[in-house]
Amino acid sequence: MSEQLLTPEQVAQRCGLSRRAVYDAIRRGELPAMRLCNRLRIRPDLYDAWLTAGTLTPPTTRRLCATPPSPPSATGSFKVMMNNVGGKETK
Repeated sequence: MSEQLLTPEQVAQRCGLSRRAVYDAIRRGELPAMRLCNRLRIRPDLYDAWLTAGTLTPPTTRRLCATPPSPPSATGSFKVMMNNVGGKETK
């Protein structure tokens, strides 16, 4: 293993959380850690995976209308406008 193991304090500093938040994530099983000589240590690759797993993507939003839109009027509809190309009505 070429990278040095991280302490919970180092993880907290890296991601801007409190030590308590890091210990809580370990306790909940969200952040894998190991106990060595009665000290908790986190592998850097598992820390990176924890960060990636926490990445949120915004949901696609659907615009909801309180009332359904009224159908276009016959004179202003797109279909009527396309049928009246060049001032002549085509069918």
